[in-house]
Amino acid sequence: MLVIALRSIARGLEGRPGLVSGAIHAGGLGVRLAFMFALLYLSGPALLGQYGLLASIEVVAIYLAGLEFHAFTTRRYARRPGALRLRIALASHARLLCFSVPAAMLGAGVATWLFGLGLTPLALFGFLVIVATGSVAQEMLRFIVMTQRPVAAAILGFIRTALWQPVALLFVATEQPLEALALTWMAAAVVSLLWGGWMLRGAIFSRIRPGSRYLGRGLKAARNYYAMASASVLQSNLERFVLQLFLGPEAVGIFTFFQNLANALPALIQSSVLNVWLAQLLNQFGQGLQGRFALVAQVQRKVLVTCAILSMGVVVGVTGISLVLSRDTYLYNLWILPALLLAQSLIMWSQPLYLGLFGAHRDRIIMIQSLSVLAATLALCVLCVAQLGITGAVVSQLAGGAGLALLRWVVFVRYRRAGWV
Repeated sequence: MLVIALRSIARGLEGRPGLVSGAIHAGGLGVRLAFMFALLYLSGPALLGQYGLLASIEVVAIYLAGLEFHAFTTRRYARRPGALRLRIALASHARLLCFSVPAAMLGAGVATWLFGLGLTPLALFGFLVIVATGSVAQEMLRFIVMTQRPVAAAILGFIRTALWQPVALLFVATEQPLEALALTWMAAAVVSLLWGGWMLRGAIFSRIRPGSRYLGRGLKAARNYYAMASASVLQSNLERFVLQLFLGPEAVGIFTFFQNLANALPALIQSSVLNVWLAQLLNQFGQGLQGRFALVAQVQRKVLVTCAILSMGVVVGVTGISLVLSRDTYLYNLWILPALLLAQSLIMWSQPLYLGLFGAHRDRIIMIQSLSVLAATLALCVLCVAQLGITGAVVSQLAGGAGLALLRWVVFVRYRRAGWV
């Protein structure tokens, strides 16, 4: 019933996709903010840190095991959208998921042991289901976006990342709060998978069976993008892992509180701006159309304005709530939030440049950019956290964001002058 009701809402609101999807993400941000403050009151930063580590392990495991095959299929679909292309793409991903889902589950399970999370068997089961469903939902989400249904994509994300959190708070006072979080999160993950399947139901069930040569060609075409995406997701979560190794879950919890708020910014920008223009950007740069550079500049301006407005709103709102609740730990570290928002704003400002390079099939230079920034950020993060603690993690993320944005801009300008994009 929930899936059918949400589907009806999505159909009725598709006339304003950017506004509506942005509003859904804003609602999700509000839920996550309330959830984190509630965790602080009911338990403390250690539980939030453990949850933050699980969230990071999940996304890293999904990306590393997923092989980024969509870099091949979404490009083919963007060049000539159609029902047959969509069915071929989804059938190809279905075959690859037979590998990526078990691999992601294995990697996630090993990571929870390496970082000493000490999950109960039931919590571990719930977390592995989260990872498994996330591997599938990730691919569904991409094709929902490619079929130009950003509202439906935003609903999928809301179910998976926010809908379950108020329910989970009812069980935080139990003897195993992390187990309760994992199980409620798992339930929402299953619902989000059903939602994604319903939205793509016309293309999922087909008799198409892509051959091994086709899959191999796609994996070869996506290899540079896979290296780039893996580097990007590792860079985004690096600070939490290093903080856990050096300082433990309480430090991770404080950093996670502000990082989750800052990370909501790219989700909002992706939903309200980039998803609306994604297919057009890929199509124009894929075909080398005349207005592609003007389109990039237009999207960058929209991203910049939206980042500024949202960042100010988040800082003012969180400051007010922190003052009302009088939580000294978070008030003392409130400076972290604008610093992380600035880092995310720089990355999102450069995202249209990245999409232009991606649409023009400049995968190798994208890979070199990402691996270079990851290597520099890793070294800087370990050094800074060892010397400065949480402050070092903030410095590392800000430097990484600025470095990535600068590299993207320099490369895009150079390639434009050379006629390579």
